[in-house]
Amino acid sequence: MKIIAVLDDHPLLLEGVASFLNNQDGYLVYPFLEEIALIEFLKVTKADLILMDMQLLQTNGVDVCTQVRKLFPMIPIVALSNLADGNLIFQFMQAGGNGYILKDVTNDEFLGCVQLGLDGKEAICDRANELYRGAISTIGNLPRLTQREKEILTLISNGLTTNQIAEQLFLSPVTVETHRRNLLTKFKVKNMIELVQLAMKHKLLGFE
Repeated sequence: MKIIAVLDDHPLLLEGVASFLNNQDGYLVYPFLEEIALIEFLKVTKADLILMDMQLLQTNGVDVCTQVRKLFPMIPIVALSNLADGNLIFQFMQAGGNGYILKDVTNDEFLGCVQLGLDGKEAICDRANELYRGAISTIGNLPRLTQREKEILTLISNGLTTNQIAEQLFLSPVTVETHRRNLLTKFKVKNMIELVQLAMKHKLLGFE
């Protein structure tokens, strides 16, 4: 009997997924509305797979995946979400996720992905896989930030002025302005707002 833990803060959806899987042969499903309850359960019960929503009341799926992965590195974690976003899928997989299933898949594709997750394989439904590969291609083609550029862009995203950045990094204002112009040219954007949005979207600054 394979033990599957399901995390979703929508009671009706959670009950539906749990009921559907429990009606299949070989699965024993434990539903959870909050990540805290899930983690407490995992401390005493060995789960074979975790299915989790990406939108939770107090947090998000990427953060929960990161936390669970640190505590229970051997348990496969697969997202079950209605968010069809390639960048989000990429972030989830980078956080230690083993797969991503969109909630509009057929029953057969859902069960196939669940089995892949239980087998320790990448469990991504077809549509999510297309989005994921597209995000990998896009992010792979973005320029790389040097450490200094990352420092300056992070401070810009925090609202610091050129003079404030110069003072904090022990640089001249002219040097900071040069970095700002080079960053705009490097990423082919019109202004720093666009650049910060691009960097945060693709997690170039390492923000959680």
